[in-house]
Amino acid sequence: MSVGPYGYTLTVWTSGAVLAHARGLPTSVDALLFMLGGVVGFAIVGIAAFGDLRARVDVDPSPPAVWGGLHFISIAAAIGAATVIADQVENAGAWPLGGFTATVLYLALLAAQLALAG
Repeated sequence: MSVGPYGYTLTVWTSGAVLAHARGLPTSVDALLFMLGGVVGFAIVGIAAFGDLRARVDVDPSPPAVWGGLHFISIAAAIGAATVIADQVENAGAWPLGGFTATVLYLALLAAQLALAG
């Protein structure tokens, strides 16, 4: 099922593009900070969902309705958050905060959408 990777690819690319437009092309350090923010966000969502990063999850979900793969709300929320961060945070902190916020919003809203579509 490519619903999650497809949507997350769009989320990361568009959120990063919004930040790059406002902050300029990222340096290697900025890119690493964006990645670090995304990894921390992913870890926090994993802990919230499963209680522990060491948890092993046996997932056999029912296939969601096709509309569950249309990520308008989750990606739009991530882009909106990246826009606010790009406008309000005028230092390198915009990169990890942008990666973190985009990841958390995307994953949380995608989970809600897939739950409704399942």
